[in-house]
Amino acid sequence: MQQEDYIIEQLKGKQYDRAVKAISELYHDMLYWHIRKLVKRHQDADDVLQNTYIRIFKGLKSFGYRSSVKTWCFRIAYNESMRLLQKQQKLAYTDSEGELTAHLNNLIADPYFDLDSVSFAFHESLIKLPEKQQRIFQMKYFDELTFDEIAEITTWNKNSIKTAFYAAKEKIIIHVKATV
Repeated sequence: MQQEDYIIEQLKGKQYDRAVKAISELYHDMLYWHIRKLVKRHQDADDVLQNTYIRIFKGLKSFGYRSSVKTWCFRIAYNESMRLLQKQQKLAYTDSEGELTAHLNNLIADPYFDLDSVSFAFHESLIKLPEKQQRIFQMKYFDELTFDEIAEITTWNKNSIKTAFYAAKEKIIIHVKATV
């Protein structure tokens, strides 16, 4: 938490360049992978991350200290990801089965992804979840966010987030056990 305190100190001192640098050093990888899980493609994640940093920089002057800097940054990244997904949805409609196949093919082709049968079954089951359950599970499982943080980032009800997470977890367990 010392690093977060340093960022707050920079914000209060109106040292916005230093605050952005500290945010980037502390949260860059977490933000990238949070975005990547939402938008699926590396190129899209890079674009969204760049837009996220622009919004973070522009918003630092009005940061209200109502949440942690981490949660605030994740919220911006989440909203930027949703903007891209909505834009893509308006531009081209693809059927969910085609999306599933394309996403699994992207995973197989990704040099950073080591795919064994359990991993494949896990990701296959994750992709088949309803979108809301998928997002919640990813934020809780991969990003290690608390239910409170997820609620703040998404503006969804905390109890419905918990319900969706545990339902998603159960579906994943059943699918992986049946597949492997």
